[in-house]
Amino acid sequence: MHTIPEDIDKSEMYKVNLDYNGEREMSDFLETIKYRNNSALRIWYNDISESYDMHWHNTLEIIVPVENYYDVTINKELYHVNPDEILMIPPRSLHSIQAPENGARFVYLFDISFLSRLNGYHSIMSLLNHPVYITRNNSPELYDEVYLHFTNMKNDYFINQEYCDFLIYSSLLRLFATLGRHHIQQLDISESSFAGKKQEYVNKFLNVVKYIDMHYSEDLSLEKISAACGFSKFHFSRLFKQYTGFTFCDYLNYRRISHAEDLLTNHDCLITEIALQSDFSSISTFNRLFKQLKGCSPTEYRAKSSHAL
Repeated sequence: MHTIPEDIDKSEMYKVNLDYNGEREMSDFLETIKYRNNSALRIWYNDISESYDMHWHNTLEIIVPVENYYDVTINKELYHVNPDEILMIPPRSLHSIQAPENGARFVYLFDISFLSRLNGYHSIMSLLNHPVYITRNNSPELYDEVYLHFTNMKNDYFINQEYCDFLIYSSLLRLFATLGRHHIQQLDISESSFAGKKQEYVNKFLNVVKYIDMHYSEDLSLEKISAACGFSKFHFSRLFKQYTGFTFCDYLNYRRISHAEDLLTNHDCLITEIALQSDFSSISTFNRLFKQLKGCSPTEYRAKSSHAL
């Protein structure tokens, strides 16, 4: 089992986060994360027996128990996370946490929004749109390398030397690259005309995801996108689901709802205008999908977000 480095005692780990008094800033389901010293990250050593009801935030949250388990429910799916297992909770995902009476875990909190201009960002985010659960059993070929990244981030944070934020984000980016490369290696395209040309296939779908992320508010259809790629609708749908974990329609709706979230938070547009700007021709469809993904109506979401600002 991985443990706390001998040269970092618990009192020092508590001391690093003394800028925060432990009070959470909540507005109904929405939590506003307080990063360390107004930076873009925080890493907790959490050994308190406190559970957290359903909530969400704009932060990438990663939980790594070190003593006892942690139960995390994300979008109604339960993850029983044991010591040294890794659970990555996507930004804006509804989740709750149940803690045992005794235990400890490291909780990593990252703002990753400013990474959006990096090449490959859209491909990585297609992976992080779903919870990432890594254990030695389900990912034996990946686990040790991934855990090393988290160990490096944790050590750099609590040793707290000069430029530690740069070192931590360097490890985070290496982690993303590790996950992305592993995902590519696992893709099965043996039935595809691209068999033997995996990199060509990967580049094609990376560009598809990037195009959708830039043009989701336009009139995109499965027929147009699949034809542009040179695939039949059936073949494209199968490969797109394999690459992103979403069906084409689900991914398009996910991106449109994400865009609507930004408009609801940062603009004073009418709900109807936001639905149209997000390319929903029906306000009832927009309201239904929004509540399905976010657990509240667009109007409720706007009210909660404004209270949290």
